[in-house]
Amino acid sequence: MMASKITLKHLAIVIVTGICQNVVLAIWLPCDFNEKCRCNSIPQDAKIVREVMLNVDCSNRKLKDIPALPSNVYTLSLKKNNITRINDDTFSQLRNLSELDISYNKITRLNIFSFNGLSNLLILNLNNNPLTYNKNAIPNEVFKSLISLKHLCIRNVFPIGSSLPEVALSKLKLLESLEIDIPLSMTPRTVIFGKRLDSLVHLETLKVGQCLFFEIKNDTFFHLVHLTNIYIDILCVISIRSGAHYSLTKLHKIEIHFFSNYDIFPIRDAIKELSLTPVQAIVFKKTCSHGREDPIYMWTTLALGLNGSSVKYLELTDNNPVCLFPVSKLYPAPPSLLTLKMSSNKLEWFALELTNIQKLILRDNNLGNFLRLKSFNKRTERNSKLEYVDISENNIYTLIPSVFQGQAELRYINLSHNHLQEISFDVSQSNNLSLLDLSNNSISAFDQNSMRMFDNISLTSNLTIYLLNNSLQCTCKTLIFWKWIVGTRVNVFFDRRCLSEDGTVIQFISANKRIQELEKECISYVMFIIIVSIVLVATLICFVVAVVYKYRWKLRYMFYLAKSKHRRHETSTDSKHYVYDAFISYCEHDNLFVINDCIQNLEMDRNFKLCLHQRDFLPGEEITTNITNAIHESRKTICIVTKNFFDSYYCMFEFNMARMESIYSRDKRNIIFLIFLEQILPQNMPLMLLELVQKDSYIEYPNDEQGDIVFWEKIDEALRQ
Repeated sequence: MMASKITLKHLAIVIVTGICQNVVLAIWLPCDFNEKCRCNSIPQDAKIVREVMLNVDCSNRKLKDIPALPSNVYTLSLKKNNITRINDDTFSQLRNLSELDISYNKITRLNIFSFNGLSNLLILNLNNNPLTYNKNAIPNEVFKSLISLKHLCIRNVFPIGSSLPEVALSKLKLLESLEIDIPLSMTPRTVIFGKRLDSLVHLETLKVGQCLFFEIKNDTFFHLVHLTNIYIDILCVISIRSGAHYSLTKLHKIEIHFFSNYDIFPIRDAIKELSLTPVQAIVFKKTCSHGREDPIYMWTTLALGLNGSSVKYLELTDNNPVCLFPVSKLYPAPPSLLTLKMSSNKLEWFALELTNIQKLILRDNNLGNFLRLKSFNKRTERNSKLEYVDISENNIYTLIPSVFQGQAELRYINLSHNHLQEISFDVSQSNNLSLLDLSNNSISAFDQNSMRMFDNISLTSNLTIYLLNNSLQCTCKTLIFWKWIVGTRVNVFFDRRCLSEDGTVIQFISANKRIQELEKECISYVMFIIIVSIVLVATLICFVVAVVYKYRWKLRYMFYLAKSKHRRHETSTDSKHYVYDAFISYCEHDNLFVINDCIQNLEMDRNFKLCLHQRDFLPGEEITTNITNAIHESRKTICIVTKNFFDSYYCMFEFNMARMESIYSRDKRNIIFLIFLEQILPQNMPLMLLELVQKDSYIEYPNDEQGDIVFWEKIDEALRQ
């Protein structure tokens, strides 16, 4: 292909693939020799290879014939076309071809020289063609030219016949991997893999597709003694007979996909035989996809049957959860087991004693509700050996904090494709954690505890966190989180977009620049918050001050009443015994009136017991406490009102305490009686005192002798009420 012919209109597909940090750019262009096909040149060392090698893709082009191809084709894909035949010597010039995919066509037969010239071919894919297993469709010598072939795929054909095309297959001396169907006409007594396959001494991997009945016996793989990996994608009935392990002496991995409409897979027999082989990996897919009235619990069978075996990898996927676990008891994992994969089983609970398991994969289940309350590790008090855990796609909204407790060796946690909104779990013990996948969740930000926890882990491990496809917010509330992202030692991968306060998507290129913009936005926001806070605090203070001022005398009364040991707030009645008939409240400037007149006329002449602060207050007690006690223990409080009374702090204190006593201890009955020794204008009186005057709760001191008699009689009457 000439470089001068490459134009923008010829550009077909650009594929970018990345492995770790290495990025490979593959550009596919229309081929010069056939515009229906696309070509991609393979980078070569010009000093070693003179000719540029090509990858050619002619797939899905409705081709009926194989096009003419240049000799420098390295890989060729002709799949998904309408090709019906491969003529002799069609590929004879393709001496460099290493991979040929001609699957999903309409080829009914092959010719003896269909693959002539392909001496360097390594991979041949003939899957999904209407080929039959007979000499006419697959001649004995058809693969003779494929002296380097290592991988042959000839599955999903029309396996009509009595046996496999063993003669044709026996020519592939270097074959390492074979995908094939079992002839439908074979009976359980038929030898499937016959003696002619002894020549396949390098065959290690066998993948079986369609069949009617597949019975694994002690001689089934007798002529394939080097098999280490067996994959069975069966559409038929399978059984594993006693002694089958004798033909599986080098078995490393077995994978069984059971798509039968009948739930009759003999799991116990299979495990019994497999436990006697050196198998290290067992995969059961859809082996229990249908319900049973009396289900055989796969885990119970596996845990007990594999105890003492060499199995390190166990996979149970796409199964019915009712077949997996008994409700009553869960047996611990076999001691040899290192990896357990139980994806796509619709599990709603899982609590297993992990024993020596290092890798646990529970992807695509329904464990969200269970993990909200419990851990998948039954023994959280013990330090497990778990290093890798995958609980992605489990409808998880939150996790119990102790879900990873006792898992100090954890290195990889996959929580992607869930509904997490915050970090509720604790991984502070997992100091070796290197990757935490939180992609495709609903996380808006990390709280400070989570950021601190991840920072501590990064001191001992090169921690990486995936936050792709989350609902990260860039607001003033999450500014600390964004600053942490750009400043932490943790490697955080995130999308270059975030959500504003109102949910608007904001695209950005640089996180640092976005942080600077956010800081500017938050300055005005912070000032607004400060001003609003000051106003609210000031308003609250004013309100409190107003309330305290309004009820200041009530508060003081209650305080002093409690302080004076009258803790039991009783309501007084007329029948209650009081110590004094009246407490006299007066200013020191008016003490002569009290001593000369009040004592004589009220105590001496009328036998009333008065309380006077100069005479009756307890020494050593606070004056406010004495006042409160005196008012509380007196039936009435008589205030000797003069201008000096208003100027006296304690006089006004006594007046207000008596007023509070009336309201809160005497059922709102007035106990105050005012005596005016001099004329005082209403505008010069305090408001509270003026209210009493307006209610006629006062008397003026007369200036004549006759009035003096009436004056004391009125006081006598008031005190006796």
